[in-house]
Amino acid sequence: MGNATSATHDITVNTAAPQVIINIIGGDDILNADEVSEAQTISGRVVNAEEGQTVTVTLGGKEYTTTVNAGGTWSVSVPSDDLKALGDGGLNVTATVTNQAGNEGTGDREIAIDAGLPGLRINTVAGDDIINAIELGQPLVITGTSTGLAVGSVVTVTINGKDYVASVTADGSWSLGVSANEVAAFPAGNLVITANANDEGGNPAINVHNVTVDLAVVAISINTVAGDNILRAEEREQDLLLTGSTQNVEQGQTVTVNVGGKAHLATVDSDGNWAITVSPADLNGLKDGINNISVSVNNAAGNGASAAQEVRVDTVAPTINIDTVAGDNILNAVEAGQPLTISGTTVGAEAGQVVTVSLGVKNYSATVDADGRWTLDIPAENLASLPIGNIEVIASVSDKAGNGGTTSHHLLVDVTAPTMTIHTVAGDDVINATEHAQAQIISGTTIDAVAGDQVSVTIGSKNVPHRG
Repeated sequence: MGNATSATHDITVNTAAPQVIINIIGGDDILNADEVSEAQTISGRVVNAEEGQTVTVTLGGKEYTTTVNAGGTWSVSVPSDDLKALGDGGLNVTATVTNQAGNEGTGDREIAIDAGLPGLRINTVAGDDIINAIELGQPLVITGTSTGLAVGSVVTVTINGKDYVASVTADGSWSLGVSANEVAAFPAGNLVITANANDEGGNPAINVHNVTVDLAVVAISINTVAGDNILRAEEREQDLLLTGSTQNVEQGQTVTVNVGGKAHLATVDSDGNWAITVSPADLNGLKDGINNISVSVNNAAGNGASAAQEVRVDTVAPTINIDTVAGDNILNAVEAGQPLTISGTTVGAEAGQVVTVSLGVKNYSATVDADGRWTLDIPAENLASLPIGNIEVIASVSDKAGNGGTTSHHLLVDVTAPTMTIHTVAGDDVINATEHAQAQIISGTTIDAVAGDQVSVTIGSKNVPHRG
């Protein structure tokens, strides 16, 4: 009794996740018509993943697999037919690998197809492409974009065996709603969302988007940020309130909220909700474009949950320009008696956005087209009330984020015909023999004519133009 023995055994602790790098695709990450007409190689390398480990590449909802080579490199070939089926638009390429210790690593790369093909894209669903137990009891909005599809084109979206219909708007976007009852019927696991449409030539556009339905008992959600998940310039200069809810998490548990790389701590209240205010200084960590605001929590038993909300920061105001009005920025009597076209261009305002033009005491509206141009016609009867002299034409537009741009343009309203007098010629309006042999000066005065206007003098049958 009391005899002791021991043994030792060496183990390796490897908690480091592999790193996955994706190389430039197609030379510039933009695939043109020639490049999508042939198979394209997607390649890269891994760090901390052994030779022979499987690399899974996902593009447009479809997976391609390969293995890590001896030097840590990998590559897959994507067939031309798969590329053409994706159509024009932006795409995210992801590559995932798991090392022998079971640690997973993922890399991604943004690319675009610009091959003159109709294209459809489905935006991130539920903020992070994960529908958790909380979101499963709420209505769901599915949105997306399109390229090369006419306004009003029908987009058919299939979710869980049911078809939903949306229409393409002026800026190519589309959206539809799924009721809470229909969302509640989504099965756990991978949920495939498919969007289909045809361009005016009958060419199909298809997009497949994978979403995870996570029915774990512990859950957390983050509510829509800033009312529309868009943070505009003035909003980034103010405190931002972030809120959300939890399920099966006790009061007092800590919620970690990551905004622009900085962690903020909130506390779960008695109703399972949480809230935190983020200062403008901390919002500066968010870049213009798409950002993810993520949240995580553990219950008292140590079971965790996380979620994210995709937020677009748009702090750049659109610019707007007014073209020359009436050919010379002068509205004369003839032009004032007929409709007047006012046009211009915008930069940074999406197609379909409204341009408001103020002229005199009236406002007029136009719509930004796909090329950023706008135009409107002002009725002749409205021109009659414009004051004589220099007036301002003011045009303003806002982008979808609510950032506004304004410009002004000077217009001279001159509808009064000038009057003219001719001075006495040759001193007595009689040209005698001597004066007939000499050059004669014809002069006079004008009222309501502008310096530089051309005066035409007719003597007999001969016209002599002259500028004043």
